[in-house]
Amino acid sequence: MKFIIERFKMISVELTQKNFWENDVEGYIFLTTEEMMSASDLASLDKIDKEYYPKIKDILKKHKFNGKTGQLFVLTANKNGKFAQFIFVGLGKLKSSWHRELELLRRAFASAILKLKNLEIHSAVVALPDSTAFSVDSSELVKQLTINAYMADYEFIKFKSDKKEKEWSGTLFIETDQSSHSMHLLALQQGTIIGRAINDARHWADLPANILTPLELAKNAKKIADEFALEGKIFGEDKARELGMGGFLCVDAGSDQPGQFVVLEYKTDKKDAPTIALVGKGVCFDTGGVSLKPSDSMHGMKFDMSGAAAVIASMKIIAQLKPDVNVVAVAPLVENMPSGKAARQDDIITFMNGKTAEIRSTDAEGRLILADALHYAEKFYKPEVMIDIATLTGACAYALGHFYSAIMTRDKALSDSLQNLGLLTGDMVWPLPLENDDFKDAIKSDVADLSNTGSRAYLAGTVTASCFLENFVEKARWAHLDIAGTADEVPGINYLGKGATGVGVRLLVEFVMNYKKTK
Repeated sequence: MKFIIERFKMISVELTQKNFWENDVEGYIFLTTEEMMSASDLASLDKIDKEYYPKIKDILKKHKFNGKTGQLFVLTANKNGKFAQFIFVGLGKLKSSWHRELELLRRAFASAILKLKNLEIHSAVVALPDSTAFSVDSSELVKQLTINAYMADYEFIKFKSDKKEKEWSGTLFIETDQSSHSMHLLALQQGTIIGRAINDARHWADLPANILTPLELAKNAKKIADEFALEGKIFGEDKARELGMGGFLCVDAGSDQPGQFVVLEYKTDKKDAPTIALVGKGVCFDTGGVSLKPSDSMHGMKFDMSGAAAVIASMKIIAQLKPDVNVVAVAPLVENMPSGKAARQDDIITFMNGKTAEIRSTDAEGRLILADALHYAEKFYKPEVMIDIATLTGACAYALGHFYSAIMTRDKALSDSLQNLGLLTGDMVWPLPLENDDFKDAIKSDVADLSNTGSRAYLAGTVTASCFLENFVEKARWAHLDIAGTADEVPGINYLGKGATGVGVRLLVEFVMNYKKTK
């Protein structure tokens, strides 16, 4: 089977140093605030009034467009003998917290991108907003809007028979000033690399399990390693058995699709650089094993490899942006299936680090493969920091909903850093209390070192799962991210669309790129 990575038609984002109106495009996007509209403080309105729509301000007022958050209004005009679309998008008052304003900008900007697609407008221009309103510099704003444009454009239509008719391509020009052109160009390049790789992660997660098997995802990882000069290592059951990976082998046992253990490594040329390990759960389909899920609960379990998709996509970005730290990504890839070979409840397994666990539910499988992956990463790469990311517990979605991933760590500085970067990138995280040692009792077993599920008496399933993983980390600064509620089908955020969200990629990359500044 050929590699899964494919490129359909998509948006392209470019910079323009031409005056806004000098760009020969089909669409003109106006990002407006309530203050601009109430004071008629929008220079472009005067030009529209004189050359295209007399009394444009009255027209907008009649249609009740006043720049409020979420508003969008389109006018068609004749510009130099050609039709042009004027797209007005509301940003609101811009008086809330900076990160909320930045997020609302992403959503407003995405609504304009989606309108371009809907109207089949193939070229458009937008002026870069004043970055001070969002408490970031102008280069960061260029990067954020570029990432956002690619994310808004993504749509999973691979298996639609009329996909050629649904495909759309367009060029968006961002007007910036000449004095900052070189910095803005670098930001544009970074945003393009990040945005496209996020969509790779989304595409892999959206693919059904009969297409994206562990072997196929491993092939994609190898292709990335070969193309971007990463060191890649992929092994299967034999090597895992040799290493004593009882957790990985336990979950892998029930499937006819062979498990794959993927390791990608980026090495900086800087001497004495620290290493960061990114570990992603890669269950390509989760039936629950012999602890079989109900049918309704099994729908969407193709997304259970979203953590692995995030760390593999992150490495594609890191290889191109070249941070001054070493980075290793570890992604155990399996299916969790029932069969005569599958693990059973009451089984006892031995992990790579020698600890044992009683299997009380085969549907608590993610922590088993992560346990071996965390120990492997720490043993062979000695990371200073290790972050794992996983769709680990349904309890997380109930606790935090769809807008925040959970973060659990005993390292407050690490938690603070990831929370702050989450506000900047849009991959927001919220802490849950790993510090309370009382939860350790929840995962005790009478017959082994650990139980793979927490006692019901303790509830807090997301926290007890994190307590389990902590047993496989020794010296590294470590944080666990549970993305069960944020990996797919997030409502109300237009640039995430339907299906996979690519959650974690923006956060992990920003953390790696800024590690020396934030540690």
